[in-house]
Amino acid sequence: MNKRMSITVALIISIFIAVNVHLLFSKNSMILKSVYVNKYERMTPNHFVEEIHKEGLVSPEGIFTVYVGDDETIEEWLVKEGDKVQIGDEIALLQTEHAENQLIAWRAEEEGLLEQRNSIESILSNLESDRWTVDDNTNVNTTETVGETDIELNVNVQVSQDGIYAQAIAEAERELSEINRKLTVVQTQLTQNSARPALVSPVDGTVAHVNKYGTTLATELYSETKVISTYVSLDEWQKIAVGDSVRIQGANLDSVIEGAVLSVSEVPATDDRWRQAFDQLEMKEQKNPLELYEIRIQPVNELSNLPFGANVNAQIIVNEADAVSMKLHWLKSYTNGKAIAWKLDDHGRAVKTEIIVPFESINQAVVTDGLKIGDVVIYDDKLSDYNTPLKVFFPFPLELPEKEQWLGFGWKNYLKYGIGQ
Repeated sequence: MNKRMSITVALIISIFIAVNVHLLFSKNSMILKSVYVNKYERMTPNHFVEEIHKEGLVSPEGIFTVYVGDDETIEEWLVKEGDKVQIGDEIALLQTEHAENQLIAWRAEEEGLLEQRNSIESILSNLESDRWTVDDNTNVNTTETVGETDIELNVNVQVSQDGIYAQAIAEAERELSEINRKLTVVQTQLTQNSARPALVSPVDGTVAHVNKYGTTLATELYSETKVISTYVSLDEWQKIAVGDSVRIQGANLDSVIEGAVLSVSEVPATDDRWRQAFDQLEMKEQKNPLELYEIRIQPVNELSNLPFGANVNAQIIVNEADAVSMKLHWLKSYTNGKAIAWKLDDHGRAVKTEIIVPFESINQAVVTDGLKIGDVVIYDDKLSDYNTPLKVFFPFPLELPEKEQWLGFGWKNYLKYGIGQ
């Protein structure tokens, strides 16, 4: 009887303990528990910067080409590569008997360019109007013609208006800029002195190239204003905006020069001499060779001591914030600038909080919303196994005094506290 009673009592006690263990430690337990956490950090403010480092090339703000039809029109070339010119300076003298025909050709070209400009400006106006009236994720079915280029907007799938329309607008603006450059050249030639017919410079700048032979004779001029050209991948392009601050430095610069992003192209960069030079400087394998976009940077100070084509380094500041930060690997569900972090509430309990992470800095997540100065964030893989809120306790802080503090405390104090007086 005693043996059976002992077994029964033991079984009852075991069941009681098992039920209590389940109630206390099960995942759905409502009993407040304390969990040991040894990784924690108090939030302190700091200044964070996200930069994109790029190789850059000194390039002209504008390139202008002055040309005539054939070599019989030119009487004498007056410039060579590297010469400085100002607006209205003579580049080449024209033969008098051919000058009138050349003027007629320029007038006809001006008329055609003006018509093209009016057409493109109308298309741009329509595109910009349609861009803001078409809802996101709407079918777009239209075709526009810019100069001799058809801008296809025939889309049979759901697209975002800021995708296809942005590309079409960028292409139209690029074409409009090119036409305005040509108009500047032609209209400058038409205002010259008829008594001394000549090719004249439409800008202040430098003669880059003179083509004296062939079916078309031309002079390429670089504008006087110098900018920095660089090229970025799609991932980098999405972070950069016009007006972003830039630091420019190089071996031939006495100090760091401040600048700002002047333009961000939405059209893939062509394989011109600047792109070719950049490819040699920054030799990164591109999965898609078209996925490089030109970024132009305007320095605050003139780059008068650097020639065209000189190599510099550009640090483009794409994000900047005075904020708190936490370790990247402490984040949960981190995607699209949002994440989950664990922190202590006012009662010392662990709670989840949604945070905003606009960018990262040296393996730290920069947090602009969801955490504040003084908050304590914690990390433990097992926290997600419990219902919140739950009490946590940390390792006992161990702080040893410096040697000078040991010596300076005095033997009398050691004796006093050692015997408990």
